[in-house]
Amino acid sequence: MSADVSYLIILLTGVVILLENRLKRVVILLGIQGFLLLLPLYQEESGGGFHSIFLAAMVIVFKGILTPIILFWTARRIHSPESTFPKVGYLPTLALLFAGAAACYFFMDIVSAFFGKAHQHGLLYVLLLIYIGVIGFIVRRNWIGVIACFSIFENGTFLLTLLLKSGVPIGSEFGSFLDAVLIIGAGAALRINSEQYKGEISR
Repeated sequence: MSADVSYLIILLTGVVILLENRLKRVVILLGIQGFLLLLPLYQEESGGGFHSIFLAAMVIVFKGILTPIILFWTARRIHSPESTFPKVGYLPTLALLFAGAAACYFFMDIVSAFFGKAHQHGLLYVLLLIYIGVIGFIVRRNWIGVIACFSIFENGTFLLTLLLKSGVPIGSEFGSFLDAVLIIGAGAALRINSEQYKGEISR
């Protein structure tokens, strides 16, 4: 399997997450997408060095395991409904997706001029994945759905760094993984406190 195909598969999981309205499926798909990040990581790093093993471990722990667990736990604590209640329907969401795809394709030559033509299609897929995360902030109303789209956005930035070979020190990489999970955890705590506060007022 080529690296571009791996990026395409991850992009398609992002599209499904964006269009899916059932909370449980959204979280499960997000976990699957986290594990799928191992494919391009293995293909781009092309080795079993310490850096590759470290990144793979961070992907498994933070993206594949911790993020879905936190979201499932939060959903149970706040008794979140199964539907994520999107702000807009499928057609407007698809229109935004097609508009983003057209824009990315239009600017592809400009991007390639800066970063070269290696993995040109993969770069297009990764930019679209980041765009999907941004769309999620607009079309989602449910808190779980918004956080899921934040995770998609963060996965896209991780892949972009990987694709452009713009590696950063291990400490910074660990910090970025940890920051993402802390943001999700902090948001979960705030959401739980908000729901408890509303419950006390209603009494």
